[in-house]
Amino acid sequence: MPSPQYPITLTGKKQLSDNTIQLDFEFDGAGGTGFNYIAGQFIQFFIETAGKLQKRSYSIASSPEDFKDSGKLSIALSFVEDGLASQLFANAPPGLKLQMAGPFGVLTLPKAFNGQLVLVGTGTGIAPYKAMIPQLKTLAGKGLPITVIMGVRHRHDLIYQSDFTDLSHADYRICLSREPDINSAENEYTGYVQQQFSALNLNPETDLVYLCGNPAMVDSAATGLKEAGFPSRQVKREKYVYSGH
Repeated sequence: MPSPQYPITLTGKKQLSDNTIQLDFEFDGAGGTGFNYIAGQFIQFFIETAGKLQKRSYSIASSPEDFKDSGKLSIALSFVEDGLASQLFANAPPGLKLQMAGPFGVLTLPKAFNGQLVLVGTGTGIAPYKAMIPQLKTLAGKGLPITVIMGVRHRHDLIYQSDFTDLSHADYRICLSREPDINSAENEYTGYVQQQFSALNLNPETDLVYLCGNPAMVDSAATGLKEAGFPSRQVKREKYVYSGH
């Protein structure tokens, strides 16, 4: 059964980093009636080009609680040279109308589990975890060990940093792969996100690891976790294919 489509309107744009923006959308009229999602899921936009409709997928960055209160649905988009959606949204004014489908995806938190939760994201792959923040606050308050690992090339590429530094009782780590100087006082580390696993004392039987972002990172991290004894049920992954955006 195909997912229903919804008419939406672009209502706001916010610069998150030099190359990344947040786009805010609202449903047209009563078009959003019945739309519900779980933090960690994604949506698809339909963009017309050369007489054909192309689909582009983006994780929802706004929490279900925020959506319920404001009616706004937010995504994070990193610009790609000659990308279809990049070209559309780079100069799109508020009022742009699109069709949207969703929600999709299983990068969602379980209702209950006993173990450590590790959320790994590169670039805009951190967006679905931002949507989880109300749930993460509840879990952290109950004493669940939570580690969020954000990976970017340079410090100025970071997005939603304050949202995670304000997440009490959670370990937030920043991996910078191309910065010459690292500030350890700000939980900065040199290298790649998957290099942090060895310091987390992971238990393959009880811990859950989420991977979202660059396909090379997701594949490398998943392979390393498998070699460490993690069964597939303990690793959730979602790749962001940048070409064509």
